[in-house]
Amino acid sequence: MMYRPRKIYVDTSGDKLFDGLRPIIFLGFMIAFVIIVSCLLVNAHGRARQDLIETLTLERQLRDTHQKLASDMAGVTQSRLLTLKAKERLGLTKPKDEEVLVLK
Repeated sequence: MMYRPRKIYVDTSGDKLFDGLRPIIFLGFMIAFVIIVSCLLVNAHGRARQDLIETLTLERQLRDTHQKLASDMAGVTQSRLLTLKAKERLGLTKPKDEEVLVLK
């Protein structure tokens, strides 16, 4: 006796999955949900981008201020260094206002 697999047939002519208004309403809600979520994500991305731009601008301003202060400090330090060297090596001191004579 030879074994023959049994074939099963399913009739789909009466399938009502896509008939009626329910699938269309569900699809409409899904599309609306995707659009709303997309808008929210784009808005959040824009806010995060703007915050990053503001932070980078502030960082640049702070870096410029730091660089200016560092150069000012270097100038002050050089001035003090020159005064100290003049006093140590040459015995010079800064004259007082009454000791300075201006000739024209």
